Amino acid sequence: MGGCAGSAGGRAVCAGPAAGWAREEGFTDAAVRLAECLAVYLHWRRYFDDFITVAGVAREAARHAGDRVSEAGAWNNLGIALRGAGRPAEAIKAHTHGRDLHHALGNSHREAVAWNNLGFALREADRAEEAIEAHIRARNLYQAVGDHHGEAGAWNNLGADLAETGHRAEAIEALTRARDLYQAAGDRHSEAIAQYDLGMALAEAGRVVEAVDGYGRSLEVFQKFEDWYRTGQVLHKLAIAHTTAH
Repeated sequence: MGGCAGSAGGRAVCAGPAAGWAREEGFTDAAVRLAECLAVYLHWRRYFDDFITVAGVAREAARHAGDRVSEAGAWNNLGIALRGAGRPAEAIKAHTHGRDLHHALGNSHREAVAWNNLGFALREADRAEEAIEAHIRARNLYQAVGDHHGEAGAWNNLGADLAETGHRAEAIEALTRARDLYQAAGDRHSEAIAQYDLGMALAEAGRVVEAVDGYGRSLEVFQKFEDWYRTGQVLHKLAIAHTTAH
């Protein structure tokens, strides 16, 4: 595939050529699968501009192929990318498209994923009450299909919504549920994220000692996973907590 332009960090952005290649008969399925694999890497590395490009190519490829399931998934990935790039209003539209497609297809599990991500975008757009409703819908759908890991994510996001709206006790309860579900699933990284969010809720409730203990546990995991972005976040919160305690 020729015509790729270099981007920051030595990554290659091949948006134009990739889009043309993706529309060629026989290549659309491969384009969608490749985009889904790249989405995980780009999201982890926080390369959101590239993520937006890749998700857009996947969406167009799936639409061209008439693959509504993959198109819905690509809308979801596009929403995540837009949210990461600080464009929540556009992310809401993307997640809504994905949710509606999954609902029309009768796929409750993927619809739950879309509701969960939509709620995240709504909260970032300062629409916390709507975010709460979205995450409750996601949690209930995850419970209905027996996806405990997905349920944990919905509980975690619901806890963050509740904390933002001042419902501290309910937030702590929701975030504790999320942490415990992730722990039971053996997902240490997600457990650490829930522990970090729980620490923030505990700190806001004046339970600083418990917050610091939780921050310390999440810090250890983030460092082990070389998640330096979240490591920095935890260190910042620890500094604030120690200042408050003294």
